[in-house]
Amino acid sequence: MSDSLLAKIRKFLSRDFREQIEKRDKLKKLLAKIRKKQKKLQDELSEEYDPVLQDELRTKIRLLEEQRRKGLDLLKELREARKQA
Repeated sequence: MSDSLLAKIRKFLSRDFREQIEKRDKLKKLLAKIRKKQKKLQDELSEEYDPVLQDELRTKIRLLEEQRRKGLDLLKELREARKQA
């Protein structure tokens, strides 16, 4: 067997590697949910006329944007770690 094939088999059988893939998949699903919720809040904001409620919606949207940004950063780190392994 070639060295590259053995390396691929080790990666495939590695528990850490499988856990990393599962974590990445869960993170992708979570980011999709956050994006969907953010879009919903933006739609609500565009239809809202009360300034107090607009401020609350903007705050929630900013919070979701920050959470999503952190999630995307983590996803990027996982991808880089996978490439280095």
